[in-house]
Amino acid sequence: MAQSQTIKAAVFEGVKASAPFVNMTQIPAPIAGNGDVVVKVLAARVLSYAGEIFNGSRTYPSRLPFVPGSGGVGVIKSIGPGTVHLEVGQLVYIDPTVRARDHPISPAVMLQGLIAVGEAQKMQDVWLNGSWAEEMSVPAENITVIPPSIQAKYKPAQLTSLGNYAVVYGGFHAANFRPGQTVAITGSTGPFGASAVAVALGLGARRVVAAGRNQKQLEEYVAKYGSRVVPVVSTGDEAKDTQLFKEAIGEGFVLDLVFDILPPNAPFTIVRSAIGALRFGGTAVLMGGVQASAEVPYYQMMSNNITLKGNFMYTRDAPTSLIGLADAGLLDLNTIKPKVFKLDDVEEAIEWSANHTTPFESTVIAP
Repeated sequence: MAQSQTIKAAVFEGVKASAPFVNMTQIPAPIAGNGDVVVKVLAARVLSYAGEIFNGSRTYPSRLPFVPGSGGVGVIKSIGPGTVHLEVGQLVYIDPTVRARDHPISPAVMLQGLIAVGEAQKMQDVWLNGSWAEEMSVPAENITVIPPSIQAKYKPAQLTSLGNYAVVYGGFHAANFRPGQTVAITGSTGPFGASAVAVALGLGARRVVAAGRNQKQLEEYVAKYGSRVVPVVSTGDEAKDTQLFKEAIGEGFVLDLVFDILPPNAPFTIVRSAIGALRFGGTAVLMGGVQASAEVPYYQMMSNNITLKGNFMYTRDAPTSLIGLADAGLLDLNTIKPKVFKLDDVEEAIEWSANHTTPFESTVIAP
């Protein structure tokens, strides 16, 4: 049977003040080049802030026009030369974190179908389009095969939650987080914060101190996960909040890690409060979206040997590790409930996603 010459895709051509944001059209079908894979997309996430990117509220550089959609789940349709382990017909997770292949130490990085800054846009000559399409071309190293045992437990729409979990897993991995340690998560009541709580527990955290301003959501964590989660409702008073963190740690224990995943407009004060409770030699990892500069307690960090570490995304093996946690029953991929839309209903999906941002909801397109 002859290969289709075109595929259906949602194309973003430029910023618009209001919907419709994308143009549903036919584009040339992708062809697998050297080291690439063409995937038939079965499920792709719609970020809650997608509409903000399309209307210009958030500035996300990328070449135009392009097909949005960062990552997803699909079936391998064709494979280019240079691969060894992949096979046509395999169900796979698509990692949108594309790193330039020509620099071993400091490669340019883009998120396929979402953002490419500066020289990273050179990679869009090959991997411009994302997953809001019937098919997409992906670097082979960005493909993770879904084992049969996981396929038996979860549908493709549910497997898209690996994207949220992988982001926060990257921060724990960067901090060398170990079982039995105690972590405080600032910004814990958002979608990524909720994922951080789940991943920390799955990795064997002794206690997760979940901090935020939404008391109801914090109480839901306790109801869901039990006494290993201790909530801290931020007061905005740094000294008082530091004391709350110290009390939440538990007598006889120390705070090993502060994991921050605050949204863009949140105040940094809660992070400083948590840093104030860190043990000697502790670590604070920044993975949130805060845009402004932030002051840190210089003398305290110096005298207590505290490490402040920024981290973007995750290493290549993160999806495999998370699949292992799910297979072991340590991470439940059913926790995040997807609302599934057809590709033709992408505008409705964008609107739905913006209005349904609770930690256990997601929006998914099924081409």
